[in-house]
Amino acid sequence: MITFKESIQLGKYEPEYLNQYKEWQELDRHLQFQYISQAIINKRQQLRLQWARLANQPNFSKKPHLAEAQKKVEQALRDLDENEEKLMVEYAGS
Repeated sequence: MITFKESIQLGKYEPEYLNQYKEWQELDRHLQFQYISQAIINKRQQLRLQWARLANQPNFSKKPHLAEAQKKVEQALRDLDENEEKLMVEYAGS
C-alpha cells in the first residue's frame, strides 16, 4: 500500500480515497483542501505529460488510435477541471 504523501504525489485527490489514511482523517478541512489542491495539480501535470507523449509519437498522423487516446486524456482533463470546481465549492470557507 502506498503512503498518504505518495498518493498526493501520484494525483489521488478524491476525498473518499484519501479517507483511508489516518493522516487525512486527522487534518482539518482547510488542510485537507490544500492536499486536494496539490494532488489535482499533480494529476493535471501527469495528464498533460501523457497527452504530449502521445502527440510526440513518430508518425502520429498515421496512427489514429493515438488520436483516440489523446481524446481520452483531453476528456480526463475536462473531468478533472469539473471535479476541482465541485471540491472548491464543497470545501469553500474551510
